[in-house]
This record gives sequence, structure tokens and C-alpha cells, in this order.
Amino acid sequence: MTTLKELYAAHFYEAASYHAQRVKLLQNPNLREYDEDGYETCTHAAMCAEMFITGKVIEHNPSDVMPSKSLRARNRESIALSALQDNDVNKVDINALASLQMCGAAEMLKKYIDIEKEYFKNYSIEEQLKSFGYYTKLLINGRNDILHRHHMQTQSIRPVTALSYLRQFIDAVYGDNSMEHQYFTGTYYRDTPALTELLERYLNTPFEKPESISINTYTKKIHKIASNYTALMKHKKQYPNLSLTTDIVTCPKCNEYAFLTKRIEALATYWEGEPNNSISVLEIFNPSGESTETLQCPICQLEWKDDVLHLYQDFGEIKRIKTHIRPDKLSLEFKQCYQTYSN
Repeated sequence: MTTLKELYAAHFYEAASYHAQRVKLLQNPNLREYDEDGYETCTHAAMCAEMFITGKVIEHNPSDVMPSKSLRARNRESIALSALQDNDVNKVDINALASLQMCGAAEMLKKYIDIEKEYFKNYSIEEQLKSFGYYTKLLINGRNDILHRHHMQTQSIRPVTALSYLRQFIDAVYGDNSMEHQYFTGTYYRDTPALTELLERYLNTPFEKPESISINTYTKKIHKIASNYTALMKHKKQYPNLSLTTDIVTCPKCNEYAFLTKRIEALATYWEGEPNNSISVLEIFNPSGESTETLQCPICQLEWKDDVLHLYQDFGEIKRIKTHIRPDKLSLEFKQCYQTYSN
């Protein structure tokens, strides 16, 4: 069976393959996507290389993707990555993995080269790794120029040519029948996306519930949700559309009661297509950066935010028991719900 860290690495290999596919499309002059100035091609080529090296570092040791100085300080992320290395599915924090802030591209590239040097211990491959690093840096620097300065400062080599050299390196080191070849040619495919499979495996692993579960088990979490609501409502004048509601739901992991809180700070509209001549779309957004929806279970300690909730919707549905509760009324509503459904 695929290990947890291999599954998480596969998420990045899927991304590498996607970007390689985009490079192919952008180089076809017969398609609408044709990229004449090479800017978009450079961005996707750089992302292909960056996703590949990230996946390789994760396969070696997931904790290595964190910036060296911040690993101890960021405890939640550290625990999630250690769970991957230990193949401990019940400690996998999908929420932390989906929003993980990793080390920069230059540091990741150095880690990848060091890992492969140690693995192969071969002078000719060491020289190949130097070339791989050189062309990867060219692409990443070009991508950064485009993103931050809106132009490439150096165009000594076309992005598609640099990516072609990287493919040659991949074939020389790993073989043209290897999985690595598929990542760089855009031919890698999984029946089930890697993150979805990781989430399914987490949910399908039995959870050992506490021996005693009572209404008091939920008191602390209910109080925290209510306190957040009280604090948030102080900003009602700043955000006229501000609202916070909570649903009582069934936890998808342990099947006990959980709370799904929806937070709306502002509403906006935009044209789906041509201004004044297309459908107007209403969008919810939170200027604070807080998640729109948060699922919390006091029993198994599950906590999911927007990214993971959207991922779960691909194969599951949150079972709602009671909806649209004002958090300052949650304690009373939950007591009534608990007494009704627990008897």
C-alpha cells in the first residue's frame, strides 16, 4: 500500500504534470492559448520543476519541506508532517497539509540536490544535478521576474528549452520509462486525486472514542464559538453584512456531534463575463482572511476549513442535524438537540 508521505508527494507530482501539460498547450500556435511572449510558459515550466522537487523532498522526509528555522515554532505543521513520516493516519492533519507554508524554491532545490547526491553517490549524476539546478534556477528567477516585475530580466534561454533540458536530465537519471518522466511530460495520472485519497484513508481508519461522552464534553467548544461571535459582532458597523451562524452536524470521522460555523464578513458582485452584458455573480469573502466555513469536532479533535471541506465535497456530504443557529444561542439549542437525539 502507498505510504502517507508517498500520497502527499503524489499531490505535488500531479501538480508538476499539470504544469507540464500547460507548457505543451502554450507552445501550440494553432491553439487559442498560444503564448507568444513566453511569460506564461516560463511560469508553468518553473512550477513544474518546483512541484517535482517538492514531491521528491517529501518522499525523503516530509519535515524537510519546512524552513529549517521555523520547524520547531510551527508545532501543528510539524506534527502533521511527522505523522506522514511515521505513517500514522489518525494524526494526519489534512487542514495543516492543505495550507502548509513551505520553504522557498531555492532552499527546496538545494535540499533536493543534497538528497539525490547522497542517494546516487555517483560523480556523473552529481554533474547532472548541477545542470538541473542551473536550469531550474533560470526558470524560477524568470518566473519571479514575471510575477514581481512583469517582465523577464534575462532571456538568455527560452523557458521551453530550459524545461526540455530538465526532461533530458530526468530521463538520464531516472529513465524514460520512469514515473519521473511522466511528471515532466504531463502524462502522470491518478484515478483518485492524491489528497482525496489521503483524506479518505484518514476517514476510513477507525477512531478510538473516549469511554465517556456527555453533553459536558461539548461545553468548552460551544463557549469558544459563542465568544468568537460576541467579539465579531463588535465590528458590525465596519462590515454591515457581517454574520456568523453555526450548524449542529455529524462528524465525518467519529460520527459524534460536531459544529459547522459559517462566517460572512462582506458581500460583493462581479460580472461573470462582459461587463453589463453577462450574469452578475454574488460572492462571499472575508477581508480578514478567516475561513468562510469551519468544521470542529470536540470528540476526535477534527478541524477542517474551506480547503478541506471543498475536498470532502468531492466524495462525501456533511450531515446536518440543526442549521442556522446564532452562536450565542448554541448552548441552549445543543442541549435540546442532545436530549432529543440521545434518548
